[in-house]
Amino acid sequence: MSFLEKLSDLQVTVVGSYNTDLVIWCDAIPAKGQSLVGGEFDMYSGGRGANCAVAAARAGCQVTFVGAHGRDIFGKMAVERLTHERIDIQHFIELPSSKTGVALMFQERGSGTHAALVATSANNQFSADLVTKAEPDIRKSSLIFAQFEIGSSALSELFRLCERHRKRLVVHAAPVDRSTHFPGGRYFLLIADDFDAQLLTRQGDIYAAIRELHRRGVQNVIIKHKDEALIFSDGSGYHVQEIPSVRFMQEAGVVECLTAWAGISLEITGDLACAAYVGAEAMAFSLSRYGAQDSLPYRSELSVDWPKPSARKHQTSTAKQE
Repeated sequence: MSFLEKLSDLQVTVVGSYNTDLVIWCDAIPAKGQSLVGGEFDMYSGGRGANCAVAAARAGCQVTFVGAHGRDIFGKMAVERLTHERIDIQHFIELPSSKTGVALMFQERGSGTHAALVATSANNQFSADLVTKAEPDIRKSSLIFAQFEIGSSALSELFRLCERHRKRLVVHAAPVDRSTHFPGGRYFLLIADDFDAQLLTRQGDIYAAIRELHRRGVQNVIIKHKDEALIFSDGSGYHVQEIPSVRFMQEAGVVECLTAWAGISLEITGDLACAAYVGAEAMAFSLSRYGAQDSLPYRSELSVDWPKPSARKHQTSTAKQE
């Protein structure tokens, strides 16, 4: 069976967040106390969990999304969008007393620099019971995806179920601050940008952070270094996969795109170099488009040399180990 045929057979469950991204384009992000006249306003579907679910669905996988929304216009938009993407949303519930997730974003036109503030919402307020109710779907899935944009109790319950059923867990380690708790357990794959990886592990450089992640139970690690390269490790050494150079549009959704495609590729091929290669190609496509979910590629849009399952593909160069 080919790589593309295996994509269609793959069942995944994503436990995560949905946000509506409210974006104002500007020449410079306002400083504290400053009010500026900016440029155009755009509204996109986003959220780290929902982005990952859409990326996996567009890859051709069978996707179940577990999360929550409010009884508001953004919640209606969320349901319509995920249904349109052919995602199973039986566990995407309405919390009448909560608001649907919203992210306010300032996006600089020239530099690509952005600042975002995510509101407390149904994403943080759905209980561990929702994850427990999704246990049958988790049990039948080959891959489970999660990130840190949901409540700690729901995340802990997901880790418990993955451990119980020995499921392959893929974690996008974001958002991260100094209060972020790193849940214990076995990780099939962890993906983060360089700043978050160092902050999460309290390490001073990328390579020390990768070593610490392996020590804490992470089998495979991919670190995004700016928009230039992916540094990856399975514990036997460090390697670099360059990210193809494209005309930069917006960065929203690109790491979730990487997370979905790298996790899926690693599951199918068993090869981290293949996963980094496919993930980098998908990420580059996303960088060249606007909108978190709007930017995510369908598999027919990726002009890549699809790897054969269980066949190694050498697209990397060795990184110096420190």
